[in-house]
Amino acid sequence: MENEKRCDEWQDDLQQQRADWENQIQYDIENVQIEFNRLRNLLNSKENEEMQMLVKEKENVMKKLRESENELEQQRQWVRDLVSDVEHQLELSAMEMLQGVNYVLTRSQTLTLKEPNIVSHKRRMFQVSDLKRMLQAFRGLMDVQQYWVHMTLHAKNYEVIAINSEKGQIQHLSFYRRNLKISETYHLGVLGYPAISSGKHYWEVDVSKSDAWLLGLNDGKCAQPQLHSMGEMAYKMQHISNVKQNGMYQPKYGYWVIGMRKRSVYYAFDECYVTRNSSVLALSLRVPPTRVGVFLDREACTLSFYDVSNDGALIYRFYDPAFPLKVYPYFNPMECSEPMTVCRPPS
Repeated sequence: MENEKRCDEWQDDLQQQRADWENQIQYDIENVQIEFNRLRNLLNSKENEEMQMLVKEKENVMKKLRESENELEQQRQWVRDLVSDVEHQLELSAMEMLQGVNYVLTRSQTLTLKEPNIVSHKRRMFQVSDLKRMLQAFRGLMDVQQYWVHMTLHAKNYEVIAINSEKGQIQHLSFYRRNLKISETYHLGVLGYPAISSGKHYWEVDVSKSDAWLLGLNDGKCAQPQLHSMGEMAYKMQHISNVKQNGMYQPKYGYWVIGMRKRSVYYAFDECYVTRNSSVLALSLRVPPTRVGVFLDREACTLSFYDVSNDGALIYRFYDPAFPLKVYPYFNPMECSEPMTVCRPPS
């Protein structure tokens, strides 16, 4: 009876192992299908994008060639008309021909042919290496997305900031927009909780509706950034701002951020981690990002920003071995009244 009981226990263990293995393998099957579907969607999207660009290029080239053909045909008609007039003059009597010769000679001398415009052969060609770089960027994005974290949002100044916790939206209240100075936008800072003191953490922000924003990290103090004179700011920020004063969101003041203004100017507030000299770096982006991923790796001392809407291309990376013990995700809608949205992790 004891042996039979032991066999029953072993049978239960085997059945439990069977169920565990079935669940684990089914989970892996679903994950593989999800990841390959994401890759297929990415490849299909890239293929459609390339095909649309080629179709548009073809339309533009054909249009230019048609214009050149029309211009050439017009010149050909001018020449034919002149030849016809000369032949007609030659059929006249000598007196009549001499009377009209000046008109014909003037037309002949003033006729200037223009060679048709030739479409340049220099063009962007799709290369396999482009696809490889895209897949590498996408794979890098997938690697960091596994560290996606949940967070709650807290604003420093609820008089000018509205937070929709359910939707993850952060919005500047437009009622105050007219009287808000750019140098006061540090009041619009919104922090994500809990604080981050170790490990790897990732989050995404939808900025498709925003024409101005700041994203990154803050030390939790939300201290007022240093203010600079108009001349110094004009030198450092060039066309980023034309106001008398502007906040410098620098690491030495507890900010590690990149930003956008007027949907066209992208920049990073950084500094040399050795000399601590400040700099405002203009970022060159091929297309405006509509969704930005932020990845903090405390062990590697890096803060990376990814263009999720552009195959996960790297936008900018901070390296700072002197990150404070605790840092917080930082969001700032600037003076924009449209919301920026902190995205939830995929289910």
